[in-house]
Amino acid sequence: MSWTAIVPLKAPGDRKRRLAALVDDQRLQITERLADHVLGVAAAHPEVTEVVLVSPAPRGAFAWRRDEGRGLNGELAAARAALAGRDCLILFADLPLLGGDDLSALFAAAHRHGAAIAPDRHGSGTNAIALKAAVAFTFHFGAGSRALHAAAIAGEAIVDRRGLALDIDTEEDIALARGEGEEIDF
Repeated sequence: MSWTAIVPLKAPGDRKRRLAALVDDQRLQITERLADHVLGVAAAHPEVTEVVLVSPAPRGAFAWRRDEGRGLNGELAAARAALAGRDCLILFADLPLLGGDDLSALFAAAHRHGAAIAPDRHGSGTNAIALKAAVAFTFHFGAGSRALHAAAIAGEAIVDRRGLALDIDTEEDIALARGEGEEIDF
């Protein structure tokens, strides 16, 4: 099976504003390293045939869709529509513990159920979604997205894995990631 990974990434100055304790250069450095990590894990996975970056500007050798300012849910819907007929993985670029085995678990669940959701560590947000091409879906990223996404898919699977759950939104998240990840360098 093959998957197309869609990774949204904001413009550098708009990333991770909740990390207010960090100066802009520190915040940019962290977000760049996180994005490099997530994009690299996705690109290296044997089931991922293409990584599509949804961003205001291209990055590296990845396929690129310009962010047209429709908001996250609108941009993801447009990207998925443009990739009609493909199994898609929506994956956020702030997962420092992400590994290939995490993606394999998400793909396996989606193969069985048609879709799979990876919630954040708090159980209220969504950090990744794997959707088979035939599954109709409306994105509801934002507050309470896990419940909204789970309700939207009959037979969905929830994949709870640390590599998919720990995203970086706060200084506490950075401390947790540094405490758990031997190779984290940010």
